[in-house]
Amino acid sequence: MAKQSKSRRAVVAKKNDNRRIWLIVLPALAFFIKMIVMANTAKGGWLGADGENYLSGVDGLLAEGFFSKKDILTYWPAGYPLFIWPLTKISIANFLYFLTFLQSIFFAYSTYFFTKQLLATRIAFLAFATSFFVSFNPTLSLSSNAVGYESLVASLLFMSIGLMIKDRVENRNSYSKKYAIYSGVALGVSSFFQPRVILFGFVLVFIYAFTLVGKKARLQFVALSLIVLMFFPAVLLARNIVAKDLPAISTNLGVTMRIGAGDKTSGGYGAPDGTIICNAKPPATSPTDNEVVRCVSKWYVTHPVKTAKLVVTKSIFFWSPWSGPQANGTMARNPWLKINPIMDITKTQEGRDLVYGPFGKTVSWLWVIGQLVLLFSGLIWLWKMGGNEKLLAKLAGAPVILGWLISMGTIGDHRFRLPQMGLSLFLQVVGFYALRKRLSVATISPALEGSTKAR
Repeated sequence: MAKQSKSRRAVVAKKNDNRRIWLIVLPALAFFIKMIVMANTAKGGWLGADGENYLSGVDGLLAEGFFSKKDILTYWPAGYPLFIWPLTKISIANFLYFLTFLQSIFFAYSTYFFTKQLLATRIAFLAFATSFFVSFNPTLSLSSNAVGYESLVASLLFMSIGLMIKDRVENRNSYSKKYAIYSGVALGVSSFFQPRVILFGFVLVFIYAFTLVGKKARLQFVALSLIVLMFFPAVLLARNIVAKDLPAISTNLGVTMRIGAGDKTSGGYGAPDGTIICNAKPPATSPTDNEVVRCVSKWYVTHPVKTAKLVVTKSIFFWSPWSGPQANGTMARNPWLKINPIMDITKTQEGRDLVYGPFGKTVSWLWVIGQLVLLFSGLIWLWKMGGNEKLLAKLAGAPVILGWLISMGTIGDHRFRLPQMGLSLFLQVVGFYALRKRLSVATISPALEGSTKAR
């Protein structure tokens, strides 16, 4: 018995060694391909949806320094322009090459790091598939070649959750202060780029804290993690106070919420702004961002039927395809669209009729529904496994679900799922396996029953 157990462990170890090699090869290959793309792209990269705004912020930093008073640095979080700023010091003409290289190599490493942690779980056999679909997903992977925070946040979420899983495997009931700090840094830096990650961070920290044994250990972990996490948004807050006497990380939340609410809105961009009247507190002539947030929140509460309809519409927009009749969002600059065969098909009238007609609409709806079926199948299957796999379901699922909920309260936009897309792809890979396994069992059971009766 002991010999069999030892032999089984040796087989598992050998399989994991082989898998580990592929977990290095796949992201490295994707990185190499993206470097070829970079070399053949003008200036080394593309502008993302808000690329001009980020570069405008960089212009302000170059002109006035860290405490620049440029409005764009307070309207949007200044974190991403601050990240680009040092690269322009090296070379203004070539900073896009440096940006693409850094974002791409970090994306490759974070993919390797996250999938490597799966080898220590009971779903080690899914590490290869996860790495493949994340590394070679055209939209997510190529986002590292664009001016935009999405790729960095996706990478940092992989790192933070990977660190928590690594900590749980190595420290069953306790925790490592080193990993807590590293994970807090990853979450903090991602909130430096996108403030909504603060909410993700708080939830992830508390999810992990409740796996620890003892009240003291939980409190210590929460305190250490949140102190590190909040340092980074606190830097932005301090910058804005000094620069413009503005005690806020950014001031675009109210505007975004207002666009996605009201009687005339569609729930996404392109709808008329200002359909909800929000009054300023005298003697001010225009409402502050916080006043607009409260105003829009009040509208949601007092219009439950319209709110429910908008929640459904925004959810569809959030999970919509990148192209086709159901596509809705700010991904017109998606690098994938440059080589997407569907875009070529729509260049002819017959192609447009096919893509935007009944057939194309059916495919688009199946795409939306299929994502959600796979996502929740993966979540449920991992949850039922218990142990570290249940923890993985919670940690991977929380940012995906929270990102979806935030979109419901602001604007429905398929670009908003990009930062959490690595995690949703992982859960969909798990979901595909879970459904396949369930279907195979359902197919085999009647066959066995028939065989038994025949006997």
